[in-house]
Formats: sequence, C-alpha cells, structure tokens
Amino acid sequence: MSATKQRTVYFFEPIVIDQHDNVKALQAGFWDDLHDHVAALPEEQRMVTHFGREIEGEARIEISPAAKYFYLDRRRPGQDWPDARGIDGAFGSLASKGVVQSLHEPAYLLNVSGSNYIAIVRSSAGPSTSAIARWLNIVFGFSGHEERLELRAASRTDQIARLAQAQSASKVHLRIAPGAMAHGEDFNGELGKALTIAQSVATGSVSVDMTISFGNVVPTDEGGRELVNSIKELLNASTSFKKAAATLILENEDGEMIRDSVDFTRDRITIRQQVGADEDEEPTPAVVLDAMFEAIKKARKHL
Repeated sequence: MSATKQRTVYFFEPIVIDQHDNVKALQAGFWDDLHDHVAALPEEQRMVTHFGREIEGEARIEISPAAKYFYLDRRRPGQDWPDARGIDGAFGSLASKGVVQSLHEPAYLLNVSGSNYIAIVRSSAGPSTSAIARWLNIVFGFSGHEERLELRAASRTDQIARLAQAQSASKVHLRIAPGAMAHGEDFNGELGKALTIAQSVATGSVSVDMTISFGNVVPTDEGGRELVNSIKELLNASTSFKKAAATLILENEDGEMIRDSVDFTRDRITIRQQVGADEDEEPTPAVVLDAMFEAIKKARKHL
C-alpha cells in the first residue's frame, strides 16, 4: 500500500487594521457572515488577480462531514502541466490529450468553531496566504486605504503580539528546508525575495540558512522596520521554517527600549495531518475536510 499523504494545516486569526495601524477585533460569527455574503456573489465578483495570477473562491457546504467552508483555487500555468498517458498507452503533454481545459491548485479554509480562527490547508502550489488575504479583502469590501484585513499566524504564546509591538529588529535568523520556497508565494519584503532567490539555486533542492544582524549597532528606523515587516510577511505565509528567530526592539512598561529574543518556529501552531487512507486516494472535499477536523481537534487546546 502507498504511504499516507500528509499535509500541513496552518491556523490563522483574522484581524482588521485601520489607517492608523490600530488593530480592531472582529465580531464573533465573522466567518458565517462572510460565507453567506460570498455565497450570494456572482462568479466575476469572486475572482481576484494577485501578482498576475487569477484566484477564484467559492463558499461551499459539505454534507458529510457537515461543514461550511471556503474553496479557493489558483490556476496552474500551462507550462507547469504534467504529462499524461492516454488510453492508447502513449505518453504526451496533458494539454495535448484534450482531457481537461485547465488545472487548478486548491486551498481549503475551515473555521474553527466557537472562535474566529481559521484552518487552512493547500496543495503544494495552491493560493499563498497573501493571495488568500487579498481575496478576503476584495470579496468582503475592505478598501485597503481605511481598513484592511490581515491573517495573523496563530501562536501558542505571545510571540506574535510581541512582534506586532516591535518598532524595529536588530537580528533575524532563518533556516528553510529544500523546496520550502517552491509554493508560489509572492513576497514584497526583501527577506522573502532573498530566500526565494537563494533557494532557486539547484532548482530549489538546497537548504538555506540566513542570518542578518546589525550587531551592537542600533538599527536605522527604516532598516529595522523593514526587518520587522519582512518577518511578519514570512510568518503569515505558508513557509515551512526549520528555524525562525529574531531579536526585536520594543518598548517596555517603563518606556525603555529593550531587546527581546523570540523563537517563532517553536510556537507557531501548525499540525501535520494525514489526508486520506493512502497517497493514491483522491483528495475529495470530504477527505480533506475530515483531515482538517482532526487537525483542529489537536490544535484547539492551543488556540
């Protein structure tokens, strides 16, 4: 029997940030309201473009297991299509076989009942976290000027809160495994771009270990803020880190600027979950949702 396929289930909390960077809590029932809203939208209003790629989403209902969830997909470029064997036994490009019109990489979003947390599982090239966040902003009507919605990675402790309070960072240490940057994420920050470029060596089959440090020098306002923003972007992406640590500069209760060492990989909530009986089983919505519910059971005590 083939080995069972495992996927990483990520957990996020939606937050709304106003034009003054103040965080506003979302009311309970946010995801139910959004599901009803999206279900009533026509197809053209459920499609957005993110870095040149179309992202389409739907509000779906599954009978067994009983679930209201969101299904998003990212269209796979034709040059990335695999080959296929036809009924004549001959191999050829899937496009030339005329079997399908297009290929799409999915992402599933499932609300953690009793909270506003959301569980996300995606195929290896499914919509990135930034693409999902953009889709949510567009369909819910956030302009981005007065208010914007962000997905904040769920953490077992207060690391994410400390990062949000940080005014700067003096050091960051990142380590990623081979293939970790091959998930189609498009980064705005320099750290994400640098990691992507570094791992493109040897077609992504190399690990990358990166340390950026100001040493004992106080970082410039611009340089320190860029590090903080890049760390936030990477943590909220679907990047699988072996190590993600930083030395943050923030203000304590006495108004003094202090350095605070934080290890994010130790406490970011992710669950490796089996999907289906074996890796050859078709990942139908029911199969994926069953796996997500199991992951939620394991993660709930930390949320």
